Amino acid sequence: RMVLTPHPLRERMTLFWHNHFATSLNKVANPALMRRQNDLFRTHALGDFKALLAGIGKDPAMLIWLDSTSNRKAKPNENYAREVMELFSLGVGNYTEQDIREAARAFTGWHTDMRGFRFQPKLHDDGPKSVLGRTGNWDGTDVVKIILEQPAAARFLVRKLYTAYVREIAPPDALLEPLCEAFRRSDYDVAALLKTMLSSRHFFSDHAYRK
Repeated sequence: RMVLTPHPLRERMTLFWHNHFATSLNKVANPALMRRQNDLFRTHALGDFKALLAGIGKDPAMLIWLDSTSNRKAKPNENYAREVMELFSLGVGNYTEQDIREAARAFTGWHTDMRGFRFQPKLHDDGPKSVLGRTGNWDGTDVVKIILEQPAAARFLVRKLYTAYVREIAPPDALLEPLCEAFRRSDYDVAALLKTMLSSRHFFSDHAYRK
């Protein structure tokens, strides 16, 4: 598909997001759910990262992959809460263990019946939670919004896209900050970011050529 598609950048970004939100048939054990997840990546490949991050939290393959079906009020499972901050949006050092514990409570009751997303109200902790400095009766949707309010989110994603498309060694954060600020102002528009990045003089410079 990547070879024959008339939209190679969309397919390249579909692969990028598959690597970013890494899951595997090895544990999911359901090809239909893996295909559904692949279609989710393709739909949002060049779109709104906020929508993609919100969607992956309710994706059945991801729910299985990170054991979300065992995340319940009486015994929160921290797997997804940790991955959504560490690997999907913020990066190490931009959250605390307490943030993970509180976010895990917000995601309680987010389960799957192996066909789709199923919210289990009786298993959800609807008490107050403090996540990244914000306190309220948050659920998983709220946590995603709070995460993307953090300046670290844009830096984490811009750095990862830079190393995927421009040069494998990213420059210091200070040099990436104009891209990060533009990404925030665009409300996490992936296509706008890539357009800026891939049409820049920097992209065609000796610094980046064949890197």
